[in-house]
Formats: sequence, C-alpha cells, structure tokens
Amino acid sequence: MKKIKPLYLSIIPTLILFTACSSNEPKMKKENKEKISIYNIMGITEPKEKLIQFEIKKEPLLSQETATDIEYISYKNNYSNHTNDLINNIEWNAKSFLGTPYVWGATGPKTFDCSGFTKWVYRDIGITIPRVSKDQARMGEYVSYKNLKRGDMVFFDTKKHRSGKVTHVGIYLGAGNFIHASSAGKKVVIYNFNNKEFYKNRFLWGRRLVSNNAYFASK
Repeated sequence: MKKIKPLYLSIIPTLILFTACSSNEPKMKKENKEKISIYNIMGITEPKEKLIQFEIKKEPLLSQETATDIEYISYKNNYSNHTNDLINNIEWNAKSFLGTPYVWGATGPKTFDCSGFTKWVYRDIGITIPRVSKDQARMGEYVSYKNLKRGDMVFFDTKKHRSGKVTHVGIYLGAGNFIHASSAGKKVVIYNFNNKEFYKNRFLWGRRLVSNNAYFASK
C-alpha cells in the first residue's frame, strides 16, 4: 500500500472543515426592522392614515331663472350705509344721462336704447347685467308694484297686443317716478306712473339688485 504524503494529509481536513462550515452556515435573511414612531414610544396604537376630504357646498344664490354673470355679495357691518350709497349712485348715474338721445340698439354713452341704458347705469356701480331687457328681467329678486323701492329695475310689456313678455325696462326712483330711455320720448326721461297710465297698465314686475344687506356684483 502506497504511503500518503503528508501534504495531502494536511489538505484533506481543511477541505472537510470548510465544507462543513459552508453547509451549516445559515442564510442571511433581511430583517424587517419595525419602525419606531411617537405612538410606539408612548405605548399607544398608531392610527391608520386616512385621506381627509374637504367638501365645499355651494348654496344656490340665485334662482334657476337667474343669469350666471353676477354673484351675491353680503355685508355684515355697516351694510345699511353701503346700500344707501349704492342706490344713491344708481339714481345719480341715471339722472346724469337725462336728455341723452334714444337710438334702438345703442349701448351708450352718447345714445341709448332702454336696456342699454340700464346696463350702463348698473355697470357703473359694479353690477353687470345682461344686454337685453328680457334677460335683465331674470336678475336679482322679484318685486311687485306695491313693493318697489329706489334703484329697482321696472319692466313692461309695451307691445300693442300684450302678451306678458318683457319689451321695455327702466329704473325706479321712488314716489311713482321711473327713469328710462324712451323710444316714444326719443331720449332718457323721467315719467310718473300716475301721470303715465300707459306704463302703469303695462307694468309687469320689478327686480331688485340692491337690498338691505346685500347686492349683486360682477364675478
């Protein structure tokens, strides 16, 4: 039998030892390290995250019959004085155009038709209304004849054969007076309902854009 050389005898135990260590060594696993939060430190259960949604509810400010180019602005403090100032400005602006010629389709400032006149007057105080009288008649708050106040718009059916449709508009000044761009008068004039039965009989309704605690303003 051949003698085993000492070199081989020294290598074999080393290989056996290496193989044994390699096979028995546990595989390294990724440890899931628990995150430490302020809730863990305090010893309470951490709440789950929730998505907080803020719901903004927009209440309808105007009726469905109202146009959408204006919005409702309220005043909590000193609104009475502010309202009076607005109404005074409406009357002053309107009267400043007395005698201005009437021209159908004109929007001012040198000539007006009825709705061009009202649109201009209200625009000067920051209230935007539609161009034609039938659309203006849908703005703001409905007002009956007996409840008219200064600054209200007044609407009429002036056709020969009445149908109840709006064909004319003016601005109420109080005490039965209203100012309008009149096609019959051919200019901006002030009439009184009691002296002009035609307009009293053809009156349809009023619309209020300036009230005791709010007014309508362009968006």
